[in-house]
Amino acid sequence: MRSNSLRWCILISLAGMGVPAWAQAQRLPIVDPAGGAARPDQPVMQQLPRLEQRAPQPAAPEPQPQKPPPPPFTLSPQEEAEVNRVLSVWEEHNRDIKRFDCQFKRWIYDVVFGPPDQAKFIDVGTIKYAKPDRGLFRIDSTVNKDGKEVGIDNARAEHWVCDGKSVFVYSPGKKQLIEQQLPPEMQGKAIADGPLPFVFGAEAKKLKERYWIRLLPPDKKDQILLEAFPRHQQDTANFHHAQFIITAEKMEPYALNIVQPNGKDHTVYQFFDTVVNDPLRLFKVDPFRAPTPLGWQKIVQPAPTADPPTAQATRPASGQMR
Repeated sequence: MRSNSLRWCILISLAGMGVPAWAQAQRLPIVDPAGGAARPDQPVMQQLPRLEQRAPQPAAPEPQPQKPPPPPFTLSPQEEAEVNRVLSVWEEHNRDIKRFDCQFKRWIYDVVFGPPDQAKFIDVGTIKYAKPDRGLFRIDSTVNKDGKEVGIDNARAEHWVCDGKSVFVYSPGKKQLIEQQLPPEMQGKAIADGPLPFVFGAEAKKLKERYWIRLLPPDKKDQILLEAFPRHQQDTANFHHAQFIITAEKMEPYALNIVQPNGKDHTVYQFFDTVVNDPLRLFKVDPFRAPTPLGWQKIVQPAPTADPPTAQATRPASGQMR
């Protein structure tokens, strides 16, 4: 969280054959004033610099605001009313959900560089959610060529936790836990307003403000299939469109298909072992606590502010369990 964002500047210096770039600039050819190459026994005529007035440079054009993508479809009044009804029922059901746990299976399809009908990776993971803004997403294992679940490689590991005030991202390859603190205006909104609010139950009004949504015929009668296209450019960078299946009886997430911005590659999630409002939560470890593993480095990134960053913007912390 696919959170919500840092920029780095790379300085490139020139060097050639062991001679510094500034020295190379001084190695100019010596020219005889008469027009021929100067001989070693002749003095070099000093050339004084001349100041030439440059033509005024045109002012850089002001950046134009990006236009929102055009509507991908048009709904009839009856279709619009049916979408509103489904979203209202779904929102009403979500109001009673205080905690949500499930397992999921994920298929990643690389249509551009791989077979379109064969998943490049098949993974198994966990999702946890608690109102108003605590969440967990973790890939637990992957399925090998023999169909067996094995541990996930560090390069493909995904694990983040949100406690409502910060998002914690685990990076096993670097042995780092990165805490991205959230600004006050984002606290309580980071999950529902993130790239994938479908699973975490955003409000119907906000969903319609953010996406064009329509109903499609589902494969099974006991399912509801919604298709959503981003209305704003910031969401089109995350995905081209998404298809979300919920169960008609319990209004619970069943599957999610996310099509990447290129419109071809896509990732499919299927949710199972769903537990709502677990009554045994008091006897379990808090899943939204993000301890630093032993031997890891913790990096804290303060919430973005209007003030320029200081030298303390990123600071390492102890690698001990807390």
